[in-house]
Amino acid sequence: MKEIFINVSTNETRVAIVEEEKLVEMFIERPDSQRKIGNIYAGTIENIVTGMNSVFVNIGEEQNGFSHFDEFRKDMMSKKVLEGKYIFTSIDEDILPAEPEKKDKRLEKGDKVMVQAIKEPIGSKGPRITSDITIPGRYIVLVPNDVGVKISKKITSYSERRRLQKIVRDLIPDDFGVIVRTAAENKETSSFANDLISTFNIWKKIVRDFKRADKPKLLYKDYDLAASIVRDVFNDDVSRMVVDSKKLYSKIIEYVKNNAPELESKIFLHDDPSPVFDNYYNINKEYYISLSREVYLKSGGSIVLDHTEALVAIDVNSRRFIRNRSQEDNILKLNLTAAKEIARQLRLRDLGGIIVIDFVDMMSAENRSKVFAELQLHLKKDRAKISVEPISRFGLVEMTRQRLKPSITQTIFENCPACAGKGIVKSKESIAVQLDRWLRNYRMNTKNSEVDISLNQELYSYLMEKERKMLYEMLIKNWVRINFTVDNTLMIYDFRCTLPGTENDVTREYMN
Repeated sequence: MKEIFINVSTNETRVAIVEEEKLVEMFIERPDSQRKIGNIYAGTIENIVTGMNSVFVNIGEEQNGFSHFDEFRKDMMSKKVLEGKYIFTSIDEDILPAEPEKKDKRLEKGDKVMVQAIKEPIGSKGPRITSDITIPGRYIVLVPNDVGVKISKKITSYSERRRLQKIVRDLIPDDFGVIVRTAAENKETSSFANDLISTFNIWKKIVRDFKRADKPKLLYKDYDLAASIVRDVFNDDVSRMVVDSKKLYSKIIEYVKNNAPELESKIFLHDDPSPVFDNYYNINKEYYISLSREVYLKSGGSIVLDHTEALVAIDVNSRRFIRNRSQEDNILKLNLTAAKEIARQLRLRDLGGIIVIDFVDMMSAENRSKVFAELQLHLKKDRAKISVEPISRFGLVEMTRQRLKPSITQTIFENCPACAGKGIVKSKESIAVQLDRWLRNYRMNTKNSEVDISLNQELYSYLMEKERKMLYEMLIKNWVRINFTVDNTLMIYDFRCTLPGTENDVTREYMN
């Protein structure tokens, strides 16, 4: 059973997806960080770095988009396409295709190109872009620069795949491409007709605006978060959708009436005073648990999730996990429970990139296979692309998960100003030793016997009370007078040194 809950507040929209009464996915959108995935831009090639196999494109946003050079189309669009010689007025009328030009176009700095964002900007990285444009509808995805019909792999029936391929092939020209989505299974021709007309009209407008664009600009903005969930996730598998905004509820009803009327009865307005996320399945509680470093398992064990620069490390801990069985059986039971929860946490936190899972060591190769099979079973529910290696003899699983946007943790939190995201800061003892070294360097390189030092109240109290002896030795050994000033805008591990009576900061100058 899959359910969707949408919460709209003044400056945030949250979408929760629940499966079997358990929160499995959470999406968040704010006005200052609206999604860019799916947006189509007229851009200008800013730089081509062959050594990095990268193309950087100015798309009119704060950060340039980037793409791998060998994935970037050289024959962007033929002149005939740009002249708009496709005609598509009704489903009974053929699309008249233009002959595509076969000549490759060399990419050069300053070239005008059409690109689409396929990954959100993360940190200092701009959005990942592609020159392979796609325009999604509810049942199909229009691929103007491709050819043929592709069917979703999740549609497994051979006869259904053949039926869908024939329907769609009859509706498109030979040199157009279409991807048939999972939601199209068992749908009639009229559903595809409406989708093709609407997506094709979007494409024609994009081409027209691209020709007129004389500088980088947004040509097409994809649906916002709530609308994209309705288009991409709300299908026959969903038992209900609950929305707590009358305005959004009306918009969703209107969209569904026009595109999937059979789903209208599954949409409900939450007009109760209690928050929708508190009213159903403890969604808020589950959401805040997802932000914790350690997640406790009902069995008594836990999993710990740590982000590093290069990867996400997940550790399975036995903690108080004890059963009246052999040690190997206990470990197997714990790892099976952890495998299911890890698959859920990956979706819920939207973790991406390289992921390493450290299960509790198992002696039996058969048990390792059971745990790996359990993990794979639950990973199948994930819409992200995943590649996973079997459990090694050390109990490690290496995998990659498609990263399209920052994880929930990156969306909700900023790096700690004290530790800069490291999770640790220098001890006060270490700062005192560092100050001693600084004074020695200061005296060796200057003839000054006096210095002004600003520091946090906590560090000042520590030096004056607990390390008073050390401080006196510091002053005598270096033969320097210190004028201390308390400045609580400084971090506890930091100090600022200036020349006496001036604002001339010399802290870095005389560091080690």
